[in-house]
Amino acid sequence: MQISSSQSQRQLISGKVGWGWRQATYHISVNFIFTGVYILITSFSRLWFTEGSNLQIWISALTVLGLVVGIYTGKSVVQVCRQNSSYLFSRAQLLAIAAYWLFLLAALGATSEKMARTIISMWWILPAAIFIGIAISLTQYSARAKATSKSQLVELPSPDILSVITYSDRTVLVSPSSLGQQPRQFNSLILTALGLFVWTMFDFLPSIRAIAAIAFTASGLTGFFTWQAQLYVLTRTMLLEFSGLWGIGADYAISLQPFSSLALIKLQEASGELSWMQLTGSNCEMTLPLAMTIYPTISSTTNKDNKEKNNQSQDQLSQTIREEFNLARQESERDSLGLSSILLPQGAGILASGVFIALGILFLFVFRLPVSMSAASAIAWLGVCLVSPAIARFCLQIVAPNSLQSDRPNYEKNHLHPWEVGTAMLLISLFLSAQVPESNTYQLLFGKALPMLSLISGWLNISIGVCILAFVRRTPLWNKNF
Repeated sequence: MQISSSQSQRQLISGKVGWGWRQATYHISVNFIFTGVYILITSFSRLWFTEGSNLQIWISALTVLGLVVGIYTGKSVVQVCRQNSSYLFSRAQLLAIAAYWLFLLAALGATSEKMARTIISMWWILPAAIFIGIAISLTQYSARAKATSKSQLVELPSPDILSVITYSDRTVLVSPSSLGQQPRQFNSLILTALGLFVWTMFDFLPSIRAIAAIAFTASGLTGFFTWQAQLYVLTRTMLLEFSGLWGIGADYAISLQPFSSLALIKLQEASGELSWMQLTGSNCEMTLPLAMTIYPTISSTTNKDNKEKNNQSQDQLSQTIREEFNLARQESERDSLGLSSILLPQGAGILASGVFIALGILFLFVFRLPVSMSAASAIAWLGVCLVSPAIARFCLQIVAPNSLQSDRPNYEKNHLHPWEVGTAMLLISLFLSAQVPESNTYQLLFGKALPMLSLISGWLNISIGVCILAFVRRTPLWNKNF
């Protein structure tokens, strides 16, 4: 686990990094323990009637190994919550995950269907034990911090309240609090794993199982992100950073030199329920992403409370930006025609997202899909995750050309892009599924390859649609006034 590097040249003046981290670890540990126990119970239920003298030894070894790895990893999770930073896999973790993944593919490609079911059930014991180990470690750290704390308990900020931190170099960092940001980030990691778990462990109808698997996976992939806004007062620059895997993340460096005011614009037809925050100047406008101004609904609160909290967070963000850059305050209501520069690109993105999702569901319901679990389908699942963000960004630029392009630097020349690796994996999955063992020939796009092609098409369309919908919420819009 790596944590985003801090700038040692500056000192903290005001604000508290990771405010609410202990409560965040509590929510994370609860979700991890329930997920881990559920996966273990499901795996044990499938192994209960399996014969094998060494089976119990392997199960015990995997469980102990997973608990040890989880407890060790829990310390890094706590550090991420304390710093309210993004989750970055270390090189050792990536190598271990890749090796474990290759073991699954090798087992599926070299065994019968009955043996494959046993291996898959055993394969999930290690991730489940890791989840439980992380939950145990987080509980211990949280209890230890609570016991050593000498200050009285105070009411912590709501998940929707922003964290504003000021440094000595006149840099201001604005982000959701650790309590509001970190549980979502780690819960999305669980959802991504559950997507593969549903596909490999359940015996529903292939179409239902495929839709459930990609729904979990795409939700986890797009939800695995954090955001922060760094305000550089001396250079009048605002850097918006959205973290994420495989092209989900993006950076936007916005110069505030052309802008003179920060406006809160509400839609008249929606009675002020829909609003956007917009930087305005004499000849240009910049609409900030909705992910920074509108937050997900909290199930434990009423709609009225959520609206009030969103308004508080929105006011806090706008006030911070206005004060640091000396921007005028504006607040107005416009009809849909006056907001066409915002509604048209965002509406086009939402429409494109709906079309892709509907097309993907159609593929998964109409065409024949693979019935049994195979290495090819597991490779296709990962390949879709790697490819879909890049295609989604390309499609969003087509339907919404005024969407701001990311300033995040490209990968080094000697490194492959995620979409290149994903494309190769999808081709490999088609190649494996097209093989006919009896004749040792290949029937590409026909026979055995056609179900896999339908599965890839359905998964890819749904994942692209979900990614487009996420990018609509996280992409600034640039408009030039003539």
